[in-house]
Amino acid sequence: MNDADQRELKAALTKIISETNGVSLGDTLELAAHSILFRERPAALEAVVEFRNLLFDLARGAVAVDRLLEHPVGLALEAIFKAFPAPFQDEHTHLTGALDASFVFPRLKALLEGPDAEAFAAKIAEVYGPEALPIRSEADVDRLIRPKGDLSFARYLQQLTLAKLVLRDREAHAAAAYHLASTVFRTFNVGKVRLKFSLSRATTDEVESLPGEAVSPEDVLLGLHEGFVRYQQEEPRFDFVLSPSFRKEATFYDAGRFASKQEDFLHQVKTIQELLEKHPFLREKVLDVDTVGDERRHYRKAHFEEMRLGFRKLQFSGFRIRSHHGETWRTLRRGVQAVDNAMNIWHIDTLEHGVSLGVNPNFYFHMVFERVMEQNFRGVGVDPESQEGQELAEMDWRRQPEIHTKLLAGERLNDQETQRFVKIKFHTAREVEHYQHDVLNRMINKEVGLVALPSSNIKLTSSFPTYKDHPFSWWEKKGVDLAVGTDNYVTLDTNFVREMLILLCTDMENLKITKLLMVVTGETRRPVISRLLWSMRQTPA
Repeated sequence: MNDADQRELKAALTKIISETNGVSLGDTLELAAHSILFRERPAALEAVVEFRNLLFDLARGAVAVDRLLEHPVGLALEAIFKAFPAPFQDEHTHLTGALDASFVFPRLKALLEGPDAEAFAAKIAEVYGPEALPIRSEADVDRLIRPKGDLSFARYLQQLTLAKLVLRDREAHAAAAYHLASTVFRTFNVGKVRLKFSLSRATTDEVESLPGEAVSPEDVLLGLHEGFVRYQQEEPRFDFVLSPSFRKEATFYDAGRFASKQEDFLHQVKTIQELLEKHPFLREKVLDVDTVGDERRHYRKAHFEEMRLGFRKLQFSGFRIRSHHGETWRTLRRGVQAVDNAMNIWHIDTLEHGVSLGVNPNFYFHMVFERVMEQNFRGVGVDPESQEGQELAEMDWRRQPEIHTKLLAGERLNDQETQRFVKIKFHTAREVEHYQHDVLNRMINKEVGLVALPSSNIKLTSSFPTYKDHPFSWWEKKGVDLAVGTDNYVTLDTNFVREMLILLCTDMENLKITKLLMVVTGETRRPVISRLLWSMRQTPA
């Protein structure tokens, strides 16, 4: 489609959306297909009909969502969202995953040409492999920070290393905040960012340790605040929240200074309190804290005790508590348990990710069953450390332990044993479903918010076969207080508008455009969104 037709398509879609008060994408396209406005514009009508058919193909898994996002209608919707008068709120973005190659490369180049070049090169080779070197251009950096193909969650966290290496002082943090703010506002219409970042990168894990002198928490906070405020002076509509984030894994603490993780965490809590006392202006922007990292071994009550006292101190200092939980798990039951304990022990105000509260347990466990039986049919044993092996280990085999033994050994089940396996799977799913709904309903009653991160959840977990299985719309129908974030948008090769389009395309019948705009702008008054949509009709295409 040529540029003139593309502009005409955008203008026509804007009219339809505003005149129908932002109904669902499916209804919008159906109305467009029958509209005289589009019949007078053959190129626009053809694009709408084709895109609508692609939506049906997406629903049955025949095409990937990228095909729709690159389509002229997808591009027109992208342009409409980027031009929406009320900027969007990215409620979950990490500093290290939001810095692109244009920011990282010149600073990394200086390190690799500096006095500690050997140490930095060794760390890069350790994390990314010896083939990562030499790094001569932005393209080389981009290749490393935007990994292709499937990644394990642990490997994904390591992909953030390059950005961590260049954030070495207050100036670098200030430059990073300014770069992030200017990029997302100008490019993706994001007017507010809730930024996740680490005050301390101390760890007993050699792979995660970084060369060079650590930057102080004070320089981190002041640098980020300085960079965001500098951009705010250029663009007053931009706003931000600084959300210090703590790695929840047991190995992430300064073993050289503290005897335990709890002692280290209490010191970090005291540091935050002292910094806000010393720099009162930070209180307006440092409003909450978060926990991040790999939670697969962090689900029992005992795991939450290490940080409980520190969070209580922060709550009594006025902080809200947010937490990454229900994102990854060894078993779905443990994923739900992690959210349960985060609410009951840490008294969180917002749940980040929460995928374990959106997976359909009946679907999930039947897929586990099918994969296990496919292996059993071929005489292949189930690896106890695999997802399937972990789920099998938590099923109730007390009456027939020999079935579990056969599955692990790769011995074929007979028909009677297969039927018994089905029943064990069925009751496991039913129990987890009851637990899941109990936790979700308590979360709703407690008014605990939830931040959805579609691309992150699809790419980094095996819980959802495709984007259309993401539970955003189901959560919305249940009455969950929702927000949307990008997580590590550079690393995941996405952006905020792309996340919006994915949500719309994957629930074309039920998710209303107006409702999505209310969620992503934080505007709770529907008439205001309607007025803003109507005002876009006056804007030249």
